[in-house]
Amino acid sequence: MKINNRKSQCGATLISWLMAAGLAVLIASAIVKIAPYYVEFNNVKGFMKDIASDPSMKKANMRMVNKKIEKYLNVNGLYALEHAYYNSKPGTKPELKTKNPFTLMRLRKANKRVLVVDYDVPQPWIGNLSFLINFRHAVVLGYPDEKYELSKKVEKRRTPKLNLN
Repeated sequence: MKINNRKSQCGATLISWLMAAGLAVLIASAIVKIAPYYVEFNNVKGFMKDIASDPSMKKANMRMVNKKIEKYLNVNGLYALEHAYYNSKPGTKPELKTKNPFTLMRLRKANKRVLVVDYDVPQPWIGNLSFLINFRHAVVLGYPDEKYELSKKVEKRRTPKLNLN
């Protein structure tokens, strides 16, 4: 009769600890790269709500809305949105030209105007890997707390159409 005096393994090996540490470093580096843009987007949602709560904005045209937007962009450090916004202006080099991230839409049934922001932020990560972060938000001008929902067609065509709840 053979007696086995070997202890069974307890805990993780050095290789499994190194793999876990490497995975933790990758996740932490991704969070460090992406988190500032989500903080910036929360600021964008806040200033859009401020614009929507202004009663004079109910009947505003795009020129008036752009003046308000530029005031907020000049004061706050919204670098990704500034880059998208100012590269859409006339006089920008053709290879840098993008579409304006802000659009003003009219809801025909409700006779309301909606301000929509839609912009992308490419963020390099490791080597040739990068993140493409897409931000979208919409507010009804004059009714900042009104609930709305972006339709599924917006996701495909990238032209905002809104349905009020």
